[in-house]
Amino acid sequence: MSLRTASLVLFLFLASAFPLVLQAQSLSPGPELEVYLSREISDWRIEDGPTVETRVNRVGLSIRDHVAEGLWIGLHGGYLSLSQSGNSATQGMDLSGWYLGTSARWRFLRVGAVSMNLSGRYTYHEADDRVGDQDTRYSWHQYGAGVESVIRGESLALRLGADYTAIDGDERARGPIRHTRSLSEDEAVTVRAALDLLVDATGRISFQVEAGARRGAGVQFARQF
Repeated sequence: MSLRTASLVLFLFLASAFPLVLQAQSLSPGPELEVYLSREISDWRIEDGPTVETRVNRVGLSIRDHVAEGLWIGLHGGYLSLSQSGNSATQGMDLSGWYLGTSARWRFLRVGAVSMNLSGRYTYHEADDRVGDQDTRYSWHQYGAGVESVIRGESLALRLGADYTAIDGDERARGPIRHTRSLSEDEAVTVRAALDLLVDATGRISFQVEAGARRGAGVQFARQF
């Protein structure tokens, strides 16, 4: 079984199990709903072609539920736009599309106001555009794992982490440029920092920046129910 197929099977399994998790009777905290906006820049390696700077903007919604002691499972999805520099197949294009995925987070250590988390994430994306006779479509899987430390105060929380991520997908061009080529990410490790403003007992506004394989920033608005 290929890594792409294994990732898709895992996503479908978690997605089908998630409604059952939400129905479970528990005294644990309720689900958290999050709306977010983000922009990230990374370098994609196109098969038999150049390494191109790729910019992805996302507007999305995620929901996470506390399913066991220290364990959260979530679903996320939304709208994306994509643009590139240095790729003739996407010259003058602003591709748009959608994405859908699942995630898990495990808090394996907590000492006072400090905690440590491990996380895993899988997302499927599609985006396309047409300019004149040229039509270009991307479909790709993104998966990864990370570690994060959290220092929580009364009204603020600081999160510092590192992620390993990889993408696996295809660029399909039809028109004057015609090919189907595989793509991957040029680097794999990203470091990130986030500041959470704890507006009340169940709400937060978060600001996040990233550097390394992905360079970007985002803002999140979350509420726990």
